[in-house]
Amino acid sequence: MGAAPRPCQLLLLLGVFLLLLFLASRNLPKLPLTACVHGQTPPEEEEEEEGEESFLVPLQPGPALTPSGTPTAPLPLLGEEEFDLRRLQRAFSASLSPQSEILLREYLQGWRQLIKLMEALGTAFGLISREAVSKIGILQQHQEGPHSLHYRTVQSMAAFEVASGLVGFHSLPARQPPSGCRTLLRLHRALKWLELFLHKLGTSQTDEQPSRMCAEAYRMALAPYHSWWVQRAVSLAFLAVPSRQELYRIIRRGQKPAAGALVLATVESLGRVYNVTQGVYSAHGMLELP
Repeated sequence: MGAAPRPCQLLLLLGVFLLLLFLASRNLPKLPLTACVHGQTPPEEEEEEEGEESFLVPLQPGPALTPSGTPTAPLPLLGEEEFDLRRLQRAFSASLSPQSEILLREYLQGWRQLIKLMEALGTAFGLISREAVSKIGILQQHQEGPHSLHYRTVQSMAAFEVASGLVGFHSLPARQPPSGCRTLLRLHRALKWLELFLHKLGTSQTDEQPSRMCAEAYRMALAPYHSWWVQRAVSLAFLAVPSRQELYRIIRRGQKPAAGALVLATVESLGRVYNVTQGVYSAHGMLELP
């Protein structure tokens, strides 16, 4: 076990975290929440250079349109009901078809439950949950756009975008809508982090600290794709993860006390979906997309 951080180190990390939040807030567009959900950007905003690999950096989509050219109706991402671990487990189980295809609509439904879970877990997950909402909005646009038939499964989306030159293996061409494959890859990487965290939580002892479990899962799944500054800020935020007892209270939500078994069943569902998706990206050489 490593030595406890010194007060000066904690103050330095806190300063870095607050500086990142300040800089990020200055660059955020003045948009309503519904615009963020559907990925709209202000017309005067300049396009940013592609290449940042971080899950935390949003892509820049345009407004969602139907094949007739009219805007799509908003899709309620979260709803008013609270997080339900059984809904999460059922959604990801339903996203894997008997033919081992990943059904995108069901996959995104599972992610909506993951967002509810992250929001219930507090501010440590807030930044990533907001970015997940943005990614879901981009994929929804593709599902309702003129090529919607190609966005029914992860497999069909990958085949269509690779064949059509829409992926951009080195950089995304200017003025091109965000690639569905690139967008889903960010969710895919974050899914591994949450899978590892929930597995650690489901197999943990009563005296183990969720903040440490969360940080370890992050280092394994997401940290390799983040800059040093983002890693430091996120690590500091994880110190605010609730206690194990509080986490189980959030997860249980009126369920029977055997929450640990339900957590591990959910982890198994997440793992199956992750492994199939990983295979699709590997087959197309897209695991390291920028």
